[in-house]
Amino acid sequence: MLIPRKPVARRAFLRGLGKGASVAIGLPLLEAMIPNTLIGSPQSREAVAKVMPKNRLLVLYYPNGIHTPNWYPAAPEGEVLNPAAPLVYRDWPTTPSLEPLDRHRKDFMLISGLGAPLAKMDKAGDHAKAMSCYFTGVRIRMTATDDIQASISADQVIANKIGHETRFPSLELGMEYGRMEGGCDPGYACIYSNNFSWKNETTPAVKEVNPRIVFDRLFGANAKGSDHEGEKRDQQETYNRSILDYTRESLAGFNKKLGASDRLRVDEYLTSIREIERRIDAPPTDIQLPDGVERPTRVPDSFKEHFALMGDLQMLAIQQDLTRVGTLALGVEQSRRTYNEIGIPEEHHGLTHHAGDPAKIAKMCIIDNYCVQQFAAYLDRMKAIKEGDGTLLDHSMVLLGNGNGDAARHDHRNLMTILAGRGNGTLTPGRYLKYDDVVISNLWLSLMDRMGAVEERFGDSTGRLPGLSE
Repeated sequence: MLIPRKPVARRAFLRGLGKGASVAIGLPLLEAMIPNTLIGSPQSREAVAKVMPKNRLLVLYYPNGIHTPNWYPAAPEGEVLNPAAPLVYRDWPTTPSLEPLDRHRKDFMLISGLGAPLAKMDKAGDHAKAMSCYFTGVRIRMTATDDIQASISADQVIANKIGHETRFPSLELGMEYGRMEGGCDPGYACIYSNNFSWKNETTPAVKEVNPRIVFDRLFGANAKGSDHEGEKRDQQETYNRSILDYTRESLAGFNKKLGASDRLRVDEYLTSIREIERRIDAPPTDIQLPDGVERPTRVPDSFKEHFALMGDLQMLAIQQDLTRVGTLALGVEQSRRTYNEIGIPEEHHGLTHHAGDPAKIAKMCIIDNYCVQQFAAYLDRMKAIKEGDGTLLDHSMVLLGNGNGDAARHDHRNLMTILAGRGNGTLTPGRYLKYDDVVISNLWLSLMDRMGAVEERFGDSTGRLPGLSE
């Protein structure tokens, strides 16, 4: 006999109070949130649909371009009957830059032949145009002053349509701040080179680079009162004490409502939060702080550590349904980042202008491979998070891409595009799709559809992108 139970609310929170600071931890999808009555009936299916995960879109931008010969396989040519339709390969040779993703072949689509033709307009400014045309599909205004003009980006179209359903309409993260004033690329304002998410034609959706600030934003470390020094003390107390400690009493009461499998899932989930706290709070390994000296908040020094932290914060946000759309800029265009952790002290941007120098090309390819290693680890973590009838990755669309294509040529044509996840059943991964010079805005329009933000056109789109599902 089925004993009816009242489902736990999908938006259940563990709440707690520190000294003047309130904190709240959202919860992942649990069995206790799914009604067990009226099994198989239309009413039950509707109730389950309300709590099951909705589709998500996460877009990760890799600056400066790639070395395409090490990226795309030399797939056999075939007859293109429809220029908009792709050639489809279910088995393709491994390439040096993509080798770390081999274990995820069934979980992503490799896509070639998508471009941003409007980024080829006007003279110079290839880095500025790469980043700001990529996700907006428009021709940006050539200006080195604050008289900028771009357009709303695809993620913000989605946020405007469905953002009211979540606490945050969207979440913009980054790994480099970049300048927001003056000119950085000949004839173009720095703001173009440092932002790929735009709220409207003159306002970028500014990214946050510091994982501590993002963590507190997600979990609500909000100081009360008007005394500024008191606020700082309250916030510091929250920094120095685990968010989970504040919610311990709430957790004890909540666990009584759960079955054994749900308690295990909550424990795993909260352990992941504790681990993120530990990584944020840990001092740099090469610095020994004197007794009594507290570590200030910091941005991790290594690309690997920073990528992992920001990626995990993205995952927490969508797992809690705090947002369903997010971006992560892995750097800014013309990035001066070095990769000393893998023995490359030269700046990435400088290496991309290799002029055929084999030594520079080799180092650039090592960096490309290193980035893909971190992306593969990112997908590992998404696949490890169980959610309903699948995983976090199954219920998401995760895109790693760029706006420059081949770094040395700045051609804006064959843009790096890896689309992972199953998009809640709307994508068919495990294939290499080879298009013939199609605008990438067609891809954005198609992903917007899958997020419930249907538009007739977006940017310079010419239609939906065929072939993403079978």
